[in-house]
Amino acid sequence: MFKTLILDNGSYEIKVGNSKTSVDELSRVQNSISKTKDKRLLIGNQVHSVNDISGIVFKRPIEKGHLTSWEAEKMIWDYCFTCEDFKLDVDPTEHDLIMSETPFMLPQLSQNTDQIVFEEYGFQSLFKAPIGSFVPWNYEKNEGLYQPELKNDISTVQNYADYQLVVDSGFNATWVIPIIKGMVFWHGVRKFEIAGRFLSGVLREKISFRHYNVTDETILVNNIKESSCFVTMDYNKSLREMKTHPKENVVEYVLPDFNTTTHGYVLTPELKAKYKPQDQQILKLYDERFSVPETLFHPEIVEIMNKPGIVETIVDSINSVPELIRPLLVSNIAVIGGNFNLKHLEERLLAELKIVLPVDWDVRICKPSNPSTYGWECAQKFSENAKYNSVKVTRQDYEEHGLQWVQKRFGFQV
Repeated sequence: MFKTLILDNGSYEIKVGNSKTSVDELSRVQNSISKTKDKRLLIGNQVHSVNDISGIVFKRPIEKGHLTSWEAEKMIWDYCFTCEDFKLDVDPTEHDLIMSETPFMLPQLSQNTDQIVFEEYGFQSLFKAPIGSFVPWNYEKNEGLYQPELKNDISTVQNYADYQLVVDSGFNATWVIPIIKGMVFWHGVRKFEIAGRFLSGVLREKISFRHYNVTDETILVNNIKESSCFVTMDYNKSLREMKTHPKENVVEYVLPDFNTTTHGYVLTPELKAKYKPQDQQILKLYDERFSVPETLFHPEIVEIMNKPGIVETIVDSINSVPELIRPLLVSNIAVIGGNFNLKHLEERLLAELKIVLPVDWDVRICKPSNPSTYGWECAQKFSENAKYNSVKVTRQDYEEHGLQWVQKRFGFQV
């Protein structure tokens, strides 16, 4: 009996652990190779050991959702499997592999993955799918995340939800994935290109135009976004409040001096009393705190005039499925991915969907406590199901039937 390794191969971060690993013990690794100003190359989480984060350049194996550089990705996987910090010590020849793959991955690039998994690493079997497609297999926990008055009786449901709509908003893109009877409905999958990388880019431009040049400060800008930005429930109202009560709505961010702090932090009233203002270099954040995330709903804010917002993308996906099951999808929406760590994003999304969808539909959104790792947790639940053994591709299958056969098993069918 082989062990099962579960690997969520995200564009920004890899989540990896075996089927017995708890979420708290999950290994999370930067999916990148970085180069410092003094030309040192750092793999994965080695970047966290650097004190001077200024000017670090990142090379990511996944670009625009496609795994384009297996030379870099293999170095990162080797780091994940052998680094003593993670305590994994994985021998691939003794493991089955469940891994995530971006929807609509180009067939040739997808075949490259199959070849690396079986021939380079020697895994005993492989199952790969979009990380959002695993969410229905954790249906019982999903139900516990809805509002109490909107919960269903799940006593008759054992393995998965019959109908689920997953919104996965990560680093490269936001994917809307309808799932029917445990299978991805590929005609309804939609890609919304505004996600974490784009938001960080917009914030970088705003800060560089208004305050300091942070063009090369990738890590700093990302830290500012994660600690300061939020989604407002009423954009115009927040703009008015910023104008009428600026002091109450301005946040001060202490920039790193690489002596007392290497990453910076938000200056709270308690810290203000502790430190003298002249000892710190302060970045004041105004409406960019909520206007940058607002581009998820209104891309025209940054002059993207030909793209719909996230709400329109979700509605388009819903309208692509048979009319009879649309209300069922709407009542089972799960949100995952790092962007849903932004405060109030799921609340705003729920409010906007209720406006545009028919009034007699029950709109429900479940958001896990940690959206970044929830996809991995659901894949772990899938690995415990008996159906997993009947759908995985073994190394013997691969050797007998070849790459094209494996691609037909896992490739999208439209």
